[in-house]
Amino acid sequence: MRCATARAQVLVGVAAAALVLAGCTDDGSDSPTPAPTESPTPAPTASAAPSSGDWSAPGLVDRAGSPVEVPVPEPATGESLDVTDFGADPEPDSGDDAAAIRDAIAAAEEGDEVVLPAGTYDLRSTDEDDEDANIVLRSGVDLRGAGADETILRTSFDGEDDSRVVRGRAVEDVIVADLTITSTYDGPLGEDPDDDDAGGGPMFGIHLGARDGQGSARVLIDGVHVERFQRHGISLKSSREVTITGCRLADATSVGAGGSGYGIAVEGQADERLYDEDDDSRHNVVVDNTFDGEHLRHAILLQFPTHNNLVADNEIDGSILDAIDLHGEGEYLNEVRGNTVRDGERAGIALGNSGGENNKHDATGPGNWVHENVLEGNRQGILVILGTPDTLVENNDITGGDGAEVGIELRNAPGTVVRGNTITDADAEDFWAIRLTEDDGADGRGVGVPEDVRIVGNTIIDSANGIRVDAGEEIEMGENVLRRIDGTEVRVADRAEVSGPDA
Repeated sequence: MRCATARAQVLVGVAAAALVLAGCTDDGSDSPTPAPTESPTPAPTASAAPSSGDWSAPGLVDRAGSPVEVPVPEPATGESLDVTDFGADPEPDSGDDAAAIRDAIAAAEEGDEVVLPAGTYDLRSTDEDDEDANIVLRSGVDLRGAGADETILRTSFDGEDDSRVVRGRAVEDVIVADLTITSTYDGPLGEDPDDDDAGGGPMFGIHLGARDGQGSARVLIDGVHVERFQRHGISLKSSREVTITGCRLADATSVGAGGSGYGIAVEGQADERLYDEDDDSRHNVVVDNTFDGEHLRHAILLQFPTHNNLVADNEIDGSILDAIDLHGEGEYLNEVRGNTVRDGERAGIALGNSGGENNKHDATGPGNWVHENVLEGNRQGILVILGTPDTLVENNDITGGDGAEVGIELRNAPGTVVRGNTITDADAEDFWAIRLTEDDGADGRGVGVPEDVRIVGNTIIDSANGIRVDAGEEIEMGENVLRRIDGTEVRVADRAEVSGPDA
C-alpha cells in the first residue's frame, strides 16, 4: 500500500474542533491518531423542534442529541493501479486520458486505489454509461494523485449542461485525494452576480449524489483543488458522512443567479422536509479548506433541508455575495464554527436568502449554531433574515472595516440569541455593532420584525456606534459591555418593545 495522507476516524460530535489526522511512516505503517480536541462550548438544544423528524440539537449528533462519530474510509489496503499502465500519458495535450483512468477504475477491486502520478491528464471523453461525466467513481475504490500541485485533471467540458469531471452516485467508502481539477476554458472569470450569460468549463468539479433513492456515504475528499468550473466546485446532493478537508476552491467562470459560482455546496432535496434514512442530507463535514472568493458567488453553501452538518475552520478571503450561506430553504441544526471570513462584499455568514429562480428562498430552518468565527471586513459580519428561527449566535469575533455596515444584523429572526460576541469597528464611520430592523421580505415572503430576541453579554469596543433597535417585539438586552463608542451607544426606536437593563 502506498500512503499519502491517510486520515483516521474523525469528529466525534460537537466535541471535536478539528479533523483528526493520521500520518504514514516511511514503511507504510500508520502513526498514532491524536485525540480530538474539545469544542469550547457545549452544544445547545434547539428551542423549537425542526419540522423534519425529531432531531433536536445542532452539529454532529444523532436524533437524541448524543455525539456521533463521522467515519471516513480507511486508506486502501489492496493494490495500487497506476493509470499510466492503462495507457494514460501524464504529458499535457497528449490525447484523451479519461478512457485510461476509467479502465483503471473498472479493473480495480474493492480496497484498491487508482493512482495518478505527477502530470497533466487531458479528459476529452465521457463514460459510456454516463455521458455527463469524464470519470465515474466506484464504491471502495480510491482515486489518488501525487499532490494538488503535481497531478492535474484537465477537462475539455465547456458549458455543457450537467457536465461533471468526477461523479459518484450512491458511492460508499471512497477517497478522492491529492489532485487538481481544472478545465481548458481560458475565458474571463465570474465577476458580475447579475450576469447569467457568463460561464464555461464543467458545471461541476466533483459531484456526489444519489441513485434510486440511495445517497452517497462515507466519502473523503482530501487535498483537492478545483478551479475553472461554472456551478459548484464540489457538490454533495442527498449525501451523508462526506468529509471535505484540505481543499482549495477558486476561480468560478460564472457567479450569476441560478446556482453558479459556489465553492462547496451541501444540498438536500428541494421541497423535501421529511427525514429519510437513505438519502437524508446530514453529518457532512466541511473543515479546514481555503477559498479565494474573488470569483465565487458563495464560498460554502447549505441548500434545501440539510441538517446536522459541520462547517468549521475554513479560511475564506473575499466573496461576491454571502461567503457562508444557509440558503433559505429549510436548512436546520447545522453548526458553523471557527471559520475565518475576510473582506466579503456581503455577509460573512448569512441565514435566510431572498433569491431563487426555480425554488423561491426565504427562511433557513431552526436551531442553527454559529459560533467562534472570526469575521473581518465584511459588509455584515452575520445576517439573519426572512423568518429564520431560533439561531444561536455566540462567541464570534467580528471586526468592521472599509465598507462594513453592521457587525450582527437581525431582521425577521424570531427566537435568535446573540450572546458573548466581541465586535470592533476598524474604520467604517456609520458602522453599528448590532442592529435590529424590520424585514421587508422577498415578494411577500419573510416579512416581519425581530421578535423574541435576546442580546446579552456582548462586548463592543472602539466602534462608531453600539446597538440599534429600529423595530422589534419582546427584545431583551442586558449585560452588554460598550467601551470607547464614538457615536451612539444604544438607540431604541419608540415603536420597538425592548426590556432589560440596556434598553
